[in-house]
Amino acid sequence: MHDWKRSGWVVPLALALVLAGCRDSAPVERLPSVRETLDAAGVRLARITSERELTAVVTREPALLARLKTEERYALGRDALRFRAPEAAVVAVAAPKGSEPFWLGDQGFTASGESIRVDGRPWAIHRKRFPAGWIGLGVNGLDRSRDEHYVAFVRSDSPTPLAPDRLESRPDPDASWTLATAREGASAASDASRPITDLPPDLDGAVLLQPARDRRHMALLAGGRVWKTHSPSSAVPDQTTISLGDDPTRRLVFSWRTSPKVKESVVRIAPARYQTPEDDPASPPDLSGMRQVSGPATVVRVDGLLNDPVVMRHSVAVDGLEPDTMYYYSVGDGTPNRWGPWRTVKTASARPRRLEFLYLGDAQTGFERWGELLMSAFRRHPGIDAVLMAGDLVDRGNERTNWDHFLLRAAPVFDRVPVMPAVGNHEYLDRGPFLYKSTFRLPGDGPKGVDPGLVYSFRYGDAFFAVLDSTAAELSDVEADRQARWLDRALASAGETWKFVLFHHAIYPSHPVRDNPRIREHWVPIFDRHHVDMVLQGHDHAYLRTPPMKNNQRVSSSADGTTYVVAVSGDKFVHAQPERDYIEVGRVDVSTYQTIEIDESARRLTYRAWTIDGEIVDSLVIQKPIDEARGALAERPGGPAPPRR
Repeated sequence: MHDWKRSGWVVPLALALVLAGCRDSAPVERLPSVRETLDAAGVRLARITSERELTAVVTREPALLARLKTEERYALGRDALRFRAPEAAVVAVAAPKGSEPFWLGDQGFTASGESIRVDGRPWAIHRKRFPAGWIGLGVNGLDRSRDEHYVAFVRSDSPTPLAPDRLESRPDPDASWTLATAREGASAASDASRPITDLPPDLDGAVLLQPARDRRHMALLAGGRVWKTHSPSSAVPDQTTISLGDDPTRRLVFSWRTSPKVKESVVRIAPARYQTPEDDPASPPDLSGMRQVSGPATVVRVDGLLNDPVVMRHSVAVDGLEPDTMYYYSVGDGTPNRWGPWRTVKTASARPRRLEFLYLGDAQTGFERWGELLMSAFRRHPGIDAVLMAGDLVDRGNERTNWDHFLLRAAPVFDRVPVMPAVGNHEYLDRGPFLYKSTFRLPGDGPKGVDPGLVYSFRYGDAFFAVLDSTAAELSDVEADRQARWLDRALASAGETWKFVLFHHAIYPSHPVRDNPRIREHWVPIFDRHHVDMVLQGHDHAYLRTPPMKNNQRVSSSADGTTYVVAVSGDKFVHAQPERDYIEVGRVDVSTYQTIEIDESARRLTYRAWTIDGEIVDSLVIQKPIDEARGALAERPGGPAPPRR
């Protein structure tokens, strides 16, 4: 048996060029793939049709066929499987009666009056004679109405049998076809036992083209409801994010989005020797020392998003930077008209100084208001070193419209300040954190067997951060233990004064009915063993701060235990909070952002929770002695500290 998926080859072509020449006489071997043709049709239809009307059209084959251009219908009738016959050949296509592919008539196949049986069910046979050369067979169907995939036979138009290895093939890259010899009892599918009986004598010994039955619905514009993004990609970069490298004094990682026609990823970067308005699209006046750094680009596809189904995600790691230095940077592909705007970003300092981190719980819903909260924080605290997010950044983690809206509102901050998030359960919805992983380029130092960027650590000045995946851990003792063992090793090797752990699910819930005993059992002993200063979480949609905790009990001071915080920055709330011994401060129905300020010289941490209007609703100061021999840590809760001016 010959597997065309492995040995076949596909010539990539520019879709616009191919479809422009795709008429009734277009060469079969030069047609775009099924997916490219469907994408082009979807983008075109999305420009003129509402989401509701579009859903009705794309989920019903007759309605969709009526909307297709001639060249789109032509391609879909020939681009699922293309092969070259070395001599004149007869092709027979068999499908269950009443569900024959639409393109049989387009191509001039005629009903022969014959049939085969597959699992006892009659399949009607249509035939056509082709001259030597390229032959194209089309898609199985454009909706979910067909419960089987058609099967095809190829035989020579002469008495000499045609061997499978004489057919040169270009199968669609999303399909799975194999070649076999047609015999009574052979399977009509490559991935299942679907015995053929009542095979006509002239097809016995023909080349049998076996499709994969589970690919019978591969040619769908959408499987159900369709979406349109209000923030489609273009050749000009957007959705830029910055993450910290393994040495944030000398390495930053830039990520951004473009349309799929942009293939290259380039960052141009130069020390900012003096300030100019960042929003001026012109180059800054002094770019001496500018260099360009390249990186990879990855195609990202989301089904059901018809007006922008495919984007390119770019990432570039820039090394060799100077500590505590402001840089101008711009991202693009190296061509003059495809650069994003100039922005600034600063590297971490190699010397002790004041640090400030912004921590946000679930954004998830209400992005307009959330964007205002984020900007309020940025204006009030322009010296933020990094943004920490505790998961559930969006509501539907694999619907790109959610990400497009979120990143649109985040853009004024995320393209200036490094962002280090944790993954939440809503990022996992439907197919795992696929879009989360494609959006951010995060450190890959997590445990073996965990996808890079889901569990990781980073250092910034005298602070160490570990980021965990509580969604995976809550589902499995094995996964919770895997992360616990990794965290134990990471904290043991961390020589920094301040230690933080960031993840989504709450160890001590602020929600009235939720609880997460698995991660509490596996992770709290690790926090206690290494005296983590603060654990930052989300998920519960109500604000909470615990007193210092150890072994699940309140202790007298931060010298002896860990402070746990649960926060929410979006507009999804629970409206009641139970009375529990571990709640030191609790708030409901309020969105907050949190600042963590560290004076490295004074060894003092100041934590505050703020509303969008600048009200401080909670604060805490942790003071560590400058000389460790002087004794235990001192805690100074003392009420809200005044805002920093």
